[in-house]
Amino acid sequence: MASSEPPHIAKVDKSYRIVLPVALLQQVDWIAGDAPIFGWLLMGNPGRCRLLSPAEVENDAATQSLRSRIDAELGRVGSSILEFNDEESLALALRLVQVRIADTEPGRRLTLPKAIAAMMQIRPGESELVLWFLHGHIELWTIEALRSAVATPLTEII
Repeated sequence: MASSEPPHIAKVDKSYRIVLPVALLQQVDWIAGDAPIFGWLLMGNPGRCRLLSPAEVENDAATQSLRSRIDAELGRVGSSILEFNDEESLALALRLVQVRIADTEPGRRLTLPKAIAAMMQIRPGESELVLWFLHGHIELWTIEALRSAVATPLTEII
């Protein structure tokens, strides 16, 4: 279920860090506490990621299947030096990446992996991301993804 909480706009600093607002953190139990923790970013598309807990990644059949496919693709050896594996399969490794979440005041700070930032066309120190609580998770959207999502006229939706 989506939250009635409006989305938050967060600046990506020069070190690729984003402060997660306290209002979002209060809706996600696994990020509680002061110690640095690790989570996972699941990239749905280049404009949208979902933050997952380690337990979700370990216990969910779909993410386990994705991790197995990633391991298989990265471990696959071609029969020739001239053989290239398909890009979509190799890029799966960038669709589920571990991230560090550290304590900061106020809230917590997520460090965005540089490869993810590049795919999302994030410019550190300049870009902003939309953060909101959707369907039980914190999601990170690019401004462009949000702009695209609201580009369809209401008369075509309703």
